[in-house]
Amino acid sequence: MRLGLTGGMGCGKSFILSCFAAHGWKTVETDAITRELLSRDAEVAAGLRKLFGVAVFDAEGKVDRAAIAKRVFGDVDALRSLESLIHPKVRAAWQDTAEGENRPVIVEIPLLFEKNLEKLFNLNVCVTASQTTQIERLAVRGFGKSEALARMARQLPLREKEQRADYVISNDGSAAFAQAQVAEIIGKIMRCRV
Repeated sequence: MRLGLTGGMGCGKSFILSCFAAHGWKTVETDAITRELLSRDAEVAAGLRKLFGVAVFDAEGKVDRAAIAKRVFGDVDALRSLESLIHPKVRAAWQDTAEGENRPVIVEIPLLFEKNLEKLFNLNVCVTASQTTQIERLAVRGFGKSEALARMARQLPLREKEQRADYVISNDGSAAFAQAQVAEIIGKIMRCRV
C-alpha cells in the first residue's frame, strides 16, 4: 500500500506522518529529502551555482536555502529551473524507499496534485486546517501574515486538494482528534485490502 499525503502550508502534514508512523507505517517526508540534497549533494550544488551563481551560497560555501527561496519567489522561470534540478532526485529517493519496504508507506508531497503525482499512489490523503490556523503555525516558523498568504496563494487552493483526495484529515482540533482520523483511515484501508 502506497499513500500520497498532501495539504496546505501550516496544515500539520509532519504531525500526520508521525501518526501513521505510530501505526507501523513507513513515512517519507520529501521536504527532508530536499533539505538533505541541498546540504550534501555535490551535483545539486553545482547545478545551483550554474543557475543562480554564488548568491545562493553562504560565506562557507554552503547552500543558503533562504537565499534560494528569495531568488525563486515570484520568478516562475527560476522556480521551474530549480524544480527541474531538484525534483527528479527527490522523486528517485522516495521511490527507492517505497520500493524497498514490505509494509505500507505514506509519502508526504506538498505539491502532489500540482505536479500530477497522485497516480503514483494507491490512495491520496489531504491534510487541512483553517487559514487562521495555517497563519498561526507559519508565524511560529518565522513567516509574517502577508508572506504566509503569498506562499499559500502559490499552491493549489486547499479546497481543490480536498476534492481530489481520497481521504481528508482535518487538523484544526486536538492531537487526539487528528490521531483518531488517521486510525479510522488506516482501518478502512486495511479492511478493503482483506
